[in-house]
Amino acid sequence: MKKHIYIIANLLAVFALASCESELNQIPLSQETTENFYSTQNDFIQARNATYSYAFHGANEYGYPNRILNLSEVRSDNFYATTQASRDWEGINNFFTSLSTNPLIKEAYVSNYNAIYKANQLLEKLESNGNVITAETERTYMKAEASFLRAFCYFDLIRWFGRVPLIKNTLSPQEVSKIGRTPVTEIYNLILSDLQFAVDNLPPSYDEANYGRVTKYGAKGLLAQVYMTRSSPNYGIDGAMLGLNEWDKAYQQLNDIKISNQFVFATDYASIFKTEGNANKENVLVIPYSQNTGNGVGGNFEIELGYQPYFASLNLSEQGSLEYKPISSSFLSMFDVNDTRRGVTLAETYTVTSGTYLGTYTANPVVKKYIDASRYGNGRTDWGVDFIVLRYTDVLMLMAECTLHGGGGSQADVDDIVNDIRERGGLARDASNVDLNRLFNERRMEFFGEGTRWFDLIRSGNAIATLNAWKTLEDTSGSLGIIDKNSLLYPIPLQEFLTAPGLYDQNPGYD
Repeated sequence: MKKHIYIIANLLAVFALASCESELNQIPLSQETTENFYSTQNDFIQARNATYSYAFHGANEYGYPNRILNLSEVRSDNFYATTQASRDWEGINNFFTSLSTNPLIKEAYVSNYNAIYKANQLLEKLESNGNVITAETERTYMKAEASFLRAFCYFDLIRWFGRVPLIKNTLSPQEVSKIGRTPVTEIYNLILSDLQFAVDNLPPSYDEANYGRVTKYGAKGLLAQVYMTRSSPNYGIDGAMLGLNEWDKAYQQLNDIKISNQFVFATDYASIFKTEGNANKENVLVIPYSQNTGNGVGGNFEIELGYQPYFASLNLSEQGSLEYKPISSSFLSMFDVNDTRRGVTLAETYTVTSGTYLGTYTANPVVKKYIDASRYGNGRTDWGVDFIVLRYTDVLMLMAECTLHGGGGSQADVDDIVNDIRERGGLARDASNVDLNRLFNERRMEFFGEGTRWFDLIRSGNAIATLNAWKTLEDTSGSLGIIDKNSLLYPIPLQEFLTAPGLYDQNPGYD
C-alpha cells in the first residue's frame, strides 16, 4: 500500500476542527480553538496535510484533477460534449453565457479559497507557534509548502476568472465582504513571491514515505508556467495573460529541472500512467491517491472522461458516467496509423458480456490512460490512481515552446525533443524546423486527456480562431454558443454577488 502524506490517522480530526466552508466569506476558527489546536508538532503536520487536501482534493468528492478535466479538457476542441440530458459539463463545452450558477465553476472558486484560507492560517500559526516544531528545517519546509499551495490556488483562480479578491491573511466575514476583485498584476506579486520562497526552501526530493509533498522542482515547474502565462497574448481581456516577454525566465526554471537529473524521459509511454511513487521518474508534480484506506483519499477523476459501458467491460461498479462525451473528430484524425500513443490513450472497441450495458462498442472511444482496474477500490470515489499535474515530458515541451519564443536553446533542441516523443510513440524521427503550430499539435496528441489543452490554446495566441474552426467542423447540431474573447474566462459565481451585493463586477459576456 502506498504511503501518502494525506493518509494520517487523525486527518479527520483536522477536517472536523476546520470544517468545509462553502463560501468565500468563510467563518474562521475561533481564536481559542485555533490556539488550542496549533500547540504540538503533530498539530502542524495535520494542518499541513489538510492544506494539501483542500488544495488538491477539494472540499468534496471533486478535486483539482476533476476540475482541470472539466474546465480545460471538456471546454477545449478535444471534445464535442453535447448531450440530450442536462449535465453540468454541457454548458462548459457549449460555451453557454449562463454559467454563473454552474456547480463546476463554483467548485473551482470555493475550493481554491478554502485552501487559501487554510494556507494563510498555517502560515500565521507557523509565525506565532511554529517553535513547537523541533526541527527548523521541517518548519521551513512547511512554510514553503504552504506558500506553494497558496500560489498554486491563486494561479488556478486567475487562469479561470481573471481578477479575484486577494486575501493574504485569515479574515472575518465582515472583513472579506469589503474586498473587491484585485488586479491580476497585484495577485501575481504574491504568486511570484510565494513560489520563489518555495523554490529557495524546498528540498529537491523526498523519500517514499513523503511521496506527494511538493519539491523544489515542482515549485520551479509551476513558476515556469506562471512566467509563460504572463507572457501569453492577453486577447484584450482582463485575465492572467499579460503579453510580457518572460520566456527566458520560464526557460531557466524548466532547464533547472532538466539538469537536476532528478527526472527521466520514460522510454515507454504507457508506463508513465502505470508506475507509482518515486519509481515514476516522469512525475515532477503529482497528486497521489490511495484506494482501500478508509481515510477518504481515493480519487474519482477517472469518471470525468469515462463512459459507463467501458467501466462495465472491466467488471467495475457503476461510476456515474452515464452520458458519453464524444471526442472531437479533429483530434481522432491527428494520429499516424503507427502511433502507439493512440492505443494507450483510447479504448476504441470494448465489450460488455453481461448486465445492463451488454454489447460491443465501436463508436464511443473512451480516454483510458488513467483507468487501471487493478487500482480500483470500493466504489467510484476510491480509485488509487495518481494524477500527474506536471510530468517531465511536459517540462521538455514547455522548454521547446520557450525556445521558439526566443527564451533560450536552439531549433535543434526543439526538433530533438519532438523527435524523442515521436520515437517513443513508434514514429520516425522526421521532425525538422518544428514551429509553434507543429509543437502545439504534438502536445495535443501527447497530453490528450490530461487537462492541458485549454491552457495550450491560450498560450498559442490562436485560441479564438482555433476554437471557431473546430466549431465549424464539429457543431453540426448548432449547439455551441458564441466563442469570442469573453469565452476565455469563466464568470464569477453568482453566490459571490449575493453574498456581497455591489462588491463585484461580472466578467463580460455572461448573464
